[in-house]
Amino acid sequence: MTLREYDAADSLRRESDGDLKGALQKLVQEAIRECRQREQAARSARQQWEEVLKTLPEAERRPFALLARLEILAKIAPEQAATVRRLRDWAESLAGEQLAHYTELFRQALPADEILEGRLSEGYRIRHVIHVRIDDRKYRATVGTAFQSRQLTGDISVDTVVEAVRGEIQRLFGRPLDPERFLVDLFKAYELALTAHGHAGRVGEPVSLLSVHKFLVMSRQSERAFHSVDPRHFRPYPPDEFAVDLGRLLESGHTRIDKFRLHLHPVRNAKESLFIVNFGTRVGQNYGLLSFLPSEGR
Repeated sequence: MTLREYDAADSLRRESDGDLKGALQKLVQEAIRECRQREQAARSARQQWEEVLKTLPEAERRPFALLARLEILAKIAPEQAATVRRLRDWAESLAGEQLAHYTELFRQALPADEILEGRLSEGYRIRHVIHVRIDDRKYRATVGTAFQSRQLTGDISVDTVVEAVRGEIQRLFGRPLDPERFLVDLFKAYELALTAHGHAGRVGEPVSLLSVHKFLVMSRQSERAFHSVDPRHFRPYPPDEFAVDLGRLLESGHTRIDKFRLHLHPVRNAKESLFIVNFGTRVGQNYGLLSFLPSEGR
């Protein structure tokens, strides 16, 4: 073999060795990747089992929370299917028992002065404006008003739903309300709405309730909110909070300002109205127009 032939053969051998090493390197990298994936799966499973352990002491009260965890484990830890199945059978029996007495347990979990209307199959109402709907087949619950609601997925246990209801009660009714100040702000917003609709100064003319709400929202903003793109400077005032404040105002009986009295006009079109409850009489309906009419006897 000549020197040239030897160099060519050596070059081919080095090329072949390089290809082999490259292929082997890829195999090792793949093995490392698989190990990491198994480690990650094992870590995720361990974290879920730790959550299950925390949930067990209150499983009788929150069986759906346990079922939600076990649903995850059934997917990520198939090798532990027997343990998952045994726990799931127990949790499902607890969940079935809770569903059978859901309304009674719901009522007991609420404060004693709260009135719960409805039943599991048709949904519940609290204070006429908070709605609760339970889908026990998909383990989903919706808690809120016609304008905004909170979705609960997985854990629809009575205690969890009641916690969400308490949050809504606090949001809607926990805000301070000065009836006299609110009525003054309401009258100013009404006058602005009159102007916007081409009826400036014509007090007594009905205007859209939603239009009045829009001007009330604007009146609650600071100057900073109008000169900043930062949403944190904006003070939200959702329609459902406005509707509750109107209901609280009616309950207070403070509806007269100067020589005018607040008047709400019912409408049929629900999309152009707000459902307002007089919390004093517990009667509510859809109102779409607002006016201030001359007050009799003044």
